Amino acid sequence: MRCAGTLRIALCVTLWLAAVPLAGAQTHEEMVALGQQVYATYCVGCHGADGDGEGPGAAMLIVKPRDFTSGIFKFRSTPNGALPTDADLLRIVTDGINRTAMPNFRLVPEVERRAVVVYVKTFFPKWEERGAGAPLFLPAEPAFLGSPESIVRGAELYEMLDCGRCHGAGGQGDGPSATTLVPDSWGNPQHPFNFTQGALKGGAAPVDVYRTFMTGLNGTAMPSYGDIFADPDGEAIREGDAWNLVSYILSLRTQEDSAR
Repeated sequence: MRCAGTLRIALCVTLWLAAVPLAGAQTHEEMVALGQQVYATYCVGCHGADGDGEGPGAAMLIVKPRDFTSGIFKFRSTPNGALPTDADLLRIVTDGINRTAMPNFRLVPEVERRAVVVYVKTFFPKWEERGAGAPLFLPAEPAFLGSPESIVRGAELYEMLDCGRCHGAGGQGDGPSATTLVPDSWGNPQHPFNFTQGALKGGAAPVDVYRTFMTGLNGTAMPSYGDIFADPDGEAIREGDAWNLVSYILSLRTQEDSAR
């Protein structure tokens, strides 16, 4: 047993020393090399050696790992159909994704998290050609967020934009189209989110909900409302309506909590 423990320690030290020369990686090539090491340590088991989401653990997961080779990413600050920024990818690596097998890697040194972002991008051949989309402006939360007036207006928007068709009249994910959605771009069954309970995949802060409305979720049935909210006509769509819809969605969660 003592020998086995010694061998384990020696192996850990060897692996650590192998990464040390690249710990201060600066050039693109160095970051790719470091990112490859980090990916092999933490990511390959689910996402696969080729980044296609076909790692040895993928078959055991309900929500399949992301296929990086497709260039389709759900959680971004960029417009619908665009590639994410490095900051978007870093946020996912750092915070993980709620209600999936994607954990957070906050304890991994930042340089390694940044390096694996650089490496992940190499799986999509057209990344350098297309480049990331320009991130949408995310304003500060307005003072009226969560006010009774904002919630009432948000409820009107929810009905006007036909959100209930998928998410249901009460936001419980039971709309008439909920059972008719085809699988997403990665083959996962689509289930409209129940706003009244459960962790939000894109983040729980109001700005996270706002971002999802403005960008949509690429590869899924969730569209972007960025064009609608960005060009208010003063009648059907008014200034600040995106935040009013956020108010309503968050109020559904509050109502459910109060009922328990």
